[in-house]
Amino acid sequence: MLTIVNFMPVYHQAPVSLHLLKADVAAAAERIRAAVEDGGDLRVLVPACETALADELRCALGLGADAVIEADPLLGFVYENDTACVQVTRGEKPIPSDVGGNLPDVRLIPGSELLGAPGVRTVWIEGADAPVDLPEACAVADVCSAAGVAPSDAKAVYVGFPSGALVSAGDGEARVELGSDYVRVLTKKDCAASVLLEILSTYRQEGCGRCVYGHEGTYQLATIVGDICRKKGQRADLDLMRDLAPVMATQSLCEVGRAAGRTTASFIELFGDEIEAHITKKTCAAGACKAFMTYHILPDKCVGCGECVDACEEDAILGKARFIHVIDQKACVQCGACVSACDEGAIIQAGAEKPRTPPRPIPIRRR
Repeated sequence: MLTIVNFMPVYHQAPVSLHLLKADVAAAAERIRAAVEDGGDLRVLVPACETALADELRCALGLGADAVIEADPLLGFVYENDTACVQVTRGEKPIPSDVGGNLPDVRLIPGSELLGAPGVRTVWIEGADAPVDLPEACAVADVCSAAGVAPSDAKAVYVGFPSGALVSAGDGEARVELGSDYVRVLTKKDCAASVLLEILSTYRQEGCGRCVYGHEGTYQLATIVGDICRKKGQRADLDLMRDLAPVMATQSLCEVGRAAGRTTASFIELFGDEIEAHITKKTCAAGACKAFMTYHILPDKCVGCGECVDACEEDAILGKARFIHVIDQKACVQCGACVSACDEGAIIQAGAEKPRTPPRPIPIRRR
C-alpha cells in the first residue's frame, strides 16, 4: 500500500495544510509515520517553493530524499486526486486519469485532515489572515460569525473545492458541511454572477482536459457567465446552464469538472433570479459588475464648467456653459475620464441605485 500525504494547497489563498505543518513539524512527522501501514511505502508532497520545510520534514521523518517530493506549486485542485498524485511520485505531470478514490493500492491523505483535530475542520475564510477551527458540520450563523459578517448582511456560505457547495444564509441554523479548506461568505455587496465567474475561471485553468464534459463544459460555463457579467447575456443562457451543470456533476472524469457542475447548479438554484436580472433587466443588483455600472453628473454639484465635455472622447456628455451637464448613457463607454476631469466631484459611478438627474441639460439656478 502506497500512502501519499498531501501538503499541496488546493487554494493559494488558503494554505491550511502548510499552516498546520509549519506549526510543529516534529509532531506532524509522528502523525505521518503513524498513518503508514506496516510494510507500506510513504510519499509526502510539499510545494517546491518550500525547500527548507521539505528538508526539515525529511530529517524529522528520518527517510530518504525521495520520500518528500517537492511538487509544482502553480497547480492546486489536481492534488486532491489520487491518480494525479501517483503521477507526481513517478516524476510525471499531475494529470488525473479518473475520479479520486479508485486506486485500491493507494491511500491519499490531505495534510489538513491528518493534522486536524477529530471532528474539527481548520478552514481559511476568504480575506482572513489565518485559518480558524470550526466543527466539521456547523450552522451558517457560526461561519458568518467566524468571518465577521452579520447574519443580516450574509447571502450565502460557499464551501470551496472539492465540495463546491452553496448554502443559503437565510436560515442561520442551516447546516454547513465543511468539506474544503476554503470557505467564503457572500454578502449583499457580492454579485452572485461575478462570484460564480471567478470560481469557474479558476476551475477552467486547472481542468485536466481528458474529457469533453469537464474540459469543454467548464469552458462553456465560464464563457456564458462571462458574457452575462459583461452585459452580453442571452435569454437562453440560463436554460443551457441548467441542462449542462447536472450532467457535468456526474459525468466529468475528474473532480474539477464535477465541482464546477455542482457549484453552477447551486448558484442557479439560489440566485437564479439575480443572475437572470443581468440578462432581462440589464442590472446588477449588487452593483459589482463593471459593465452595469454607469456614470452620472449630480445636478447639485455641477457648475457647468465644461471640463468633462472636453475630457470625453466619445462625445457622450451634453451641456454648455452655466448648464447642468448630462451623460448620454447609450454613448458612454464607462472609461472614467470625466471623473478625473471634474474638480467639483460632481460625477459619480452608480450601480443598481441611480441618482436622479435631468434628462437633458438645464440652466443652473443661482445657489
